[in-house]
Amino acid sequence: MIRRLALAALGALALGGAALAQGDPRADFLSGASKSCSACDLTSANLSRRDLAGAELADAILVDAVLFDANLAGADLAGADLSGADLTDADLTGASLAGARLFDTIFFRATLNLADLSDAEGQAVIFRHALLQRAKFDGAVLPFSQFEDTRLAGATAIGADFRGSSFRAVNMRALDLTGVVIIGADMSDTNLRQAKLAGADLSRSDLLRADFEGADLTGVDFSGARLLTANLRNATTTGAVFAGTLMPDGTTRPP
Repeated sequence: MIRRLALAALGALALGGAALAQGDPRADFLSGASKSCSACDLTSANLSRRDLAGAELADAILVDAVLFDANLAGADLAGADLSGADLTDADLTGASLAGARLFDTIFFRATLNLADLSDAEGQAVIFRHALLQRAKFDGAVLPFSQFEDTRLAGATAIGADFRGSSFRAVNMRALDLTGVVIIGADMSDTNLRQAKLAGADLSRSDLLRADFEGADLTGVDFSGARLLTANLRNATTTGAVFAGTLMPDGTTRPP
C-alpha cells in the first residue's frame, strides 16, 4: 500500500514537472521568451517596439493591442483579429495577414511591402502614408478605408471591395484591380495609367482629374461617377457603363 502511494506521488510530481516544462504559451510570449502564440488571446496587449520578426500568431486575438513600431517582418498573422489594434510605424514586410480581421485597425506609416492581405475583412482601416509595394489585397473586403499617400507599386487587389474608401491622389499605375469594387469612393487626382480594371465597379465614385490613360476599362461600371477632366486617352472602354456619369468634357450621360 505504501509503495503504491509513493509511486502515485512520484507520478503526480512527474506530470506536474512536465506541465511546467511545457509552460504557458501566452505568458512565454508576453515575457519575450517565445515568438509563438497562435490562437492566443492577446487583447489590449502592449507589444510596442517588440522584435516579433517571424512570430507565429495565426488566429491570435489582438483586439485593441498596441504594436507601435513593432518588428513583425515575416510574421504569420493569418486569421488573426487585429480589430482596433494600433500598428503605427510597424514593420510587416512579407507578413501574412490573409483572412485577418481588420476593423478600425491602424497601419499609419507602417511598412507592408510584400505583405499578404488576401481575403482580409474589416472596415475603416487606416493605411495613410503606409508602404504597400507588391502587397496582395486579392479578395479583401475593406470598405471605408483610408489609403491617402500610400505607396502601392506592384500591389494587386483582384476582386477586392474598397467601397467608400479614399485613394485621393494615390499612384495606382499599372496595378491589377480586375473586378475591384470601389463604389462611392474618392479617387480624385488618382494615377491609374495602364491599370487593369476590367469588370470593376466604380459607380458613384469621385474620379475628378483621374488619369486612366492606357488603362483597361473593359466593362467598368461608371454609373453616377464624376469623371470631370479625367484622362481617358487610349483607354479601352469596351462595354463600359456611363449611365448618369459626369464626363470629362462636362456633359452628363443619360441615366
